[in-house]
Amino acid sequence: MRYFVVALILLATSRVALADAPRAEPSSVDATIDRGLAFLTSDALAWKNEHHCASCHHAALVVWAMREAKLRDHAVDEPVLAELTQWMAESGDGKTSLPRPPGIPRALNEKPISYALALEANPQPDAASSECLKLLLTTVKGDQIENGSWASWPDTRPPIFGNSDERATVFATLALLPAAAAGDESAKAARDKGVQWLLDTKSDDDPQSVAIRLVLWQRLGRPTAEIEPLAARIQSRQNADGGWSQAPEMPSDAWATGQVLYALAHASFKPDHPTIARGQQFLASTQRTDGSWPMTSRPTKPGGEGSKSLIPITGAGSAWAVMGLSRSR
Repeated sequence: MRYFVVALILLATSRVALADAPRAEPSSVDATIDRGLAFLTSDALAWKNEHHCASCHHAALVVWAMREAKLRDHAVDEPVLAELTQWMAESGDGKTSLPRPPGIPRALNEKPISYALALEANPQPDAASSECLKLLLTTVKGDQIENGSWASWPDTRPPIFGNSDERATVFATLALLPAAAAGDESAKAARDKGVQWLLDTKSDDDPQSVAIRLVLWQRLGRPTAEIEPLAARIQSRQNADGGWSQAPEMPSDAWATGQVLYALAHASFKPDHPTIARGQQFLASTQRTDGSWPMTSRPTKPGGEGSKSLIPITGAGSAWAVMGLSRSR
């Protein structure tokens, strides 16, 4: 409630500034999406050809972004989408071969969650994708611990990973929704345990946790009294440049801004809403000429260093930008 009241005060005092802020024209947003899709296509193929490793950042998020754009009438490279989808569908159950961290014997496998979300974005999955989804969701359900949550890995790099059980749980629960809705009783049980843990546990207030919880709550049809404070908290964090940050000490970027636009669009924020319009303008104005967005790599621990290679986070951040723009357009 405290966050909700503070957010309303902040929104009220900034109403004039929001109304006068520059907005991206619809044609500009469309062009930004198309350039982003072109970058994601070439970048994912380059990763595939060089690394021969299907990843969250250069397979799942790219396929998810392409599906979101296609569903909203944007042209995508169909052969590449089919190739990347097949690449994921042949990936197996998504289990990692890495030993679990000490004291966390069932730390979640991140890969099956992101792969499931990407494959589920296709309203008409082929047989191979459907079979792979069963394997992936079996792994997701098996990683759930007794209290209903999914345990994150300490000392992993955010935002794709990171040490947040709430983030892990909202994403895992989100991935289970289609199977639960289709009548899978084990998926229903896991979903309900995950939701109950989220209701019973104080939020870590991480921007990503709040944004994806908003998506989850909206898809579950949770009460408005639970949804509105999340949307208000997100709005209160919009920066002066129109974007959002992954963490308080960071500037606005494509990952956080795209993710917020994706979440607020789920909460029925319209394209002409000042909050949405300013976020779209931020992404349109910061996109690079190659269609990507500038990103920085976060350290695994406070005070540490980010990755020397920015290829993964640039691909992932650009995918979220395309998803957010597509949903909010």
